Amino acid sequence: MNYSKLYESLIFDARNNPKHDPYKETHHIVPLCMGGLDVKSNLVKLTARQHYLAHWLLCKIHKTTKLVHAWHSMSRIGVGQESRNVNSQLFQYCKKERSGLLSEQYSGEGNNFYGKSHSDETKKLLSDKHKGKIYKTPEQIKSWVDSIAKKPKSKEHKAKIGRKGYVMLQNIHTLEIVRVLYTDSRVNCPDWVNPRKLKPENKMKCGHCDIVTTASNLKRWHNDKCKKRKL
Repeated sequence: MNYSKLYESLIFDARNNPKHDPYKETHHIVPLCMGGLDVKSNLVKLTARQHYLAHWLLCKIHKTTKLVHAWHSMSRIGVGQESRNVNSQLFQYCKKERSGLLSEQYSGEGNNFYGKSHSDETKKLLSDKHKGKIYKTPEQIKSWVDSIAKKPKSKEHKAKIGRKGYVMLQNIHTLEIVRVLYTDSRVNCPDWVNPRKLKPENKMKCGHCDIVTTASNLKRWHNDKCKKRKL
């Protein structure tokens, strides 16, 4: 099967005969991980189903690790993406492909703990930490769930968890920030954008793998914690 031709046909159809669907997602025709640019000529609006199929086809064509990860991410249905069709066979195939790549990528020297072992001091610390530790029985866990987790929620708690289906928007003129439902007319209004667009988060470069990311990601996953750091 010619997956490249199918992909080209899908993009051509999306550009010249767009679906009348209120929910669309922006797709990079040439993926960023393959040198594609974040410019208008390389972007196309796709329905949730088209977007999923596009990443599946890209994975079939190029079979790179990053494209498999991207396709795997597309299998997770988020708010507003309920129309994305992911059947059990495709989901299973995606999981197997990703599992195989991860196994290959992080085996041997790719594993950041390859050739290492815990020192006697670390082993003793781990041992001491678990000595005398009392683990809860299933009955104790059930009792906790019934007495604590199932308690009626306070008004403050309900207000915090009742935000599903909402999005943050900021007015480009007044700088007012609001939280509205995805169905709100302001979601598709050019005067209202994601607050990050007006005040982008500062990004920095990792000194070991040259990845440019946000300060929080850099602190959590890179620099001294980077998997490509030479010891």
